[in-house]
Amino acid sequence: MSKLKDELSSALRSVAKEWKNAKRQADRRDRVSLWQLNRMRQRSTRDTIRDAAFEVMEEAYKKASGGERYPANARQIYYAARPKILNATDADQLDSQYFTQTLLKDYMEMYKPKWDVVYDARGHFTEPHTKKIIGLGGLEVRDYIARFTDGKFDQMPKQEPQIMIPTKGPGLRYGAILFIEKEGFTPLLETAKIAERFDVAIASSKGMPVSALCDLLKEMRLYNIKAYVVHDFDKSGFSIVSTLRRGTRGSTGSGEIIDLGFRLADITGLERERVSYGSNPTWNLRDNGATEDEIKILYQGSGSGERVELNAMTSDQFIEWLERKLIEHRIKKLVPDNDTLVAAYRRAVFLRKLEKEEELSRKKISAQRFKIPKNLFSRLKKMLKDEEFKAWDEAIWQLVREDRLNEN
Repeated sequence: MSKLKDELSSALRSVAKEWKNAKRQADRRDRVSLWQLNRMRQRSTRDTIRDAAFEVMEEAYKKASGGERYPANARQIYYAARPKILNATDADQLDSQYFTQTLLKDYMEMYKPKWDVVYDARGHFTEPHTKKIIGLGGLEVRDYIARFTDGKFDQMPKQEPQIMIPTKGPGLRYGAILFIEKEGFTPLLETAKIAERFDVAIASSKGMPVSALCDLLKEMRLYNIKAYVVHDFDKSGFSIVSTLRRGTRGSTGSGEIIDLGFRLADITGLERERVSYGSNPTWNLRDNGATEDEIKILYQGSGSGERVELNAMTSDQFIEWLERKLIEHRIKKLVPDNDTLVAAYRRAVFLRKLEKEEELSRKKISAQRFKIPKNLFSRLKKMLKDEEFKAWDEAIWQLVREDRLNEN
């Protein structure tokens, strides 16, 4: 707290010094320039915004995270804090980038609260050889670090039976696709286990859908897999739904897309924000499925209107809203036909018998002594020099295969 007091004192001295200098110049010129007044007011407002943000930050986080039950996206905290900050200051608006990237990070660095705050992934990280890809977002990186093996491995690994039937695509795996306009909701959906509870595949993107997604959804129609879309209540949101239905340049679209919202009935009680348009969007909104009542909110004339973002909901509100929508559309767990269930049962019995046989074999093989070649290191270095694309452990496996073949 003493550090915060020092910062506030420093800020006050800085502002007072600037006003004092301006007053001295005004005494000589009999006036303070408009430029000086605006500059000092903006700086004063910015300092006040910081104070107000720090005052309400904890309350905003608790609201956004549903009483700390779920992770909270930084923009959800911004929406929870913004009304109180604007009400406590003379500011007309609060820049979301300044709040999420500066104020929120400064607060967490200063007070170090044990909050679960996540940011959208801003790129991807790919491992060599394994081809494992992670998004460069807070939760993705945290989970990746938590799974580090630190160079340790089992010398007598157990061959785990594939309990789940290996599948690619929707067959026997999921019955619907949920597309969300934003990528930042992934950690929240994982915590609530939406995919597992409803057996839905989840897709997300930033901005308008690309041709590849449209092609994928079209292919899914051949398997009777429906796509459900969640989007902001704004011009882009309606365009996204329309694009998925009609396709982009180079794709034909998937036809039937179920719009879960935001629609007019979904935004009651949520904070709206002003939006500006370069031209009248009415025809575009109407063409993309917006009702006349929705258009009246989205465009109110004079080049502006109002919008509502998904992040205006707190985490618990979003999960409750999404669950209600999925239940209303009768999206539920996937259960295959009886023939498939019988085949799966036989497979499980077979794997269980193999597992027991493996336990006996492991005990027998583990008791054996293995001959390790003395020139292992030099042979490995030579192989990696000749085949530089290989990973070292792949090379070890190849050496073992060669030695075993030579023994036979």
